[in-house]
Amino acid sequence: MTHDKTRAAQGDVVISAGDRNFHLLFTAAEMAKRGRLSMLFCGAYPTRFEKRLLANPRLPGARKFARLLNRQEAIPEDLIRQNRRSEFVSATGISLQRFPKSGSLNAFLQTTSFQMYGRNAARHLPEAAENGARIYHYRAGFGQSSVKVAAEAGMRTICDHSIVHPSLLDVLVDGRGKFPEDRPSRPTGIWGAVLDDIDKADIVLVNSDFVAKTFSFMGFDQSRLAVVYQGVEDKFLARLPDERGFYEVGSSRPVRFLFAGGIGPRKGFDEIAAALAAIPSANIELHLAGSLSQSSREDYAELLADPRVTYHGVLSQNDLAMLMHHSDVFLFPSRAEGSARVVFEAMAAGCAVITTENAGSIVRHGEGGLLVPVNDHEALIGAIEDLLRDTALLADMGSHNGSLIRNAYTQSHYGDNLERLYGLGN
Repeated sequence: MTHDKTRAAQGDVVISAGDRNFHLLFTAAEMAKRGRLSMLFCGAYPTRFEKRLLANPRLPGARKFARLLNRQEAIPEDLIRQNRRSEFVSATGISLQRFPKSGSLNAFLQTTSFQMYGRNAARHLPEAAENGARIYHYRAGFGQSSVKVAAEAGMRTICDHSIVHPSLLDVLVDGRGKFPEDRPSRPTGIWGAVLDDIDKADIVLVNSDFVAKTFSFMGFDQSRLAVVYQGVEDKFLARLPDERGFYEVGSSRPVRFLFAGGIGPRKGFDEIAAALAAIPSANIELHLAGSLSQSSREDYAELLADPRVTYHGVLSQNDLAMLMHHSDVFLFPSRAEGSARVVFEAMAAGCAVITTENAGSIVRHGEGGLLVPVNDHEALIGAIEDLLRDTALLADMGSHNGSLIRNAYTQSHYGDNLERLYGLGN
């Protein structure tokens, strides 16, 4: 695609990514590459000085700093407006979650963080509008007062929401992925603030047909809903080796299964634990990567003690990419997602995938992997055993997934789809 370079000095899109390493950071990088980016609002973002200082692996706490450095994208620094105070308040609330009865305090701090972030964004939006910005693409929850400011400036507001409808998240998790008979009531606290942002937007952008299904269930106006799958960012693809080896039929090594994400019920980990306990085969390894709370460590103690299981902890993006590269099957029987980024990344790395409809992936049963019903460990057992019996499928599915991502679900493809959604033309 050829882009008009005369727009580069102006930019017509403001991206508000919120805290931490969210997909709107690589979205902003893609818009910057196309000359579309007017401003980026975000939480903590590494400065030029920090990039030099924190890149030293011998620095104490280097692993923690690596997560901050991983946020950096090819975005001109003069377009970035970061807000570290709001992220500090949010992080404080999250850190309190390990203490009993801290839920109300955490909710207060999270909503306060949203409000702080929104006020900061509102201060910068008039400047962007004066310079020609026409689109305000903001992360749900982090809009707050800034959405009204953008609307008054004549900007089109697009709320980016990347998980199921806020009213249904807890219901789906507690109900083991099943939809309720009746619509649940409107949430309060953190998810109430997120829903406020959704209600204010001209368009709500969701990242899978499954998320759209949850909005439809809640009676949301479908004319205000757009679905665009995100795909895989350039810097993750760059971390993967050029050549990928696949499991060879008759190989003496076990088939390597991988799960990555927060280890807990929402991701379908109860089903994983039950399935592995029921499969005696020694021809299997299960690798785990992601956060593991003390309560989850206790809940899944039997699984973690299984000699076939290796827990790798929370990995850097480089280490996760390599672990995916050396895995055969990505296991993700989630109860409620948007469209999990790790599934796309595992596909890009050449893994076959076992997942559920609720994960919001692009996997089609029998092509890139196997779909199992949510909350059905018997079906999960069957899918795992099918791949253990017919290991020739691993190469076919993995190769299919790697090609599919590179041909249709890259950062550039996502940018093309967003430009169409923005309605700004080429």
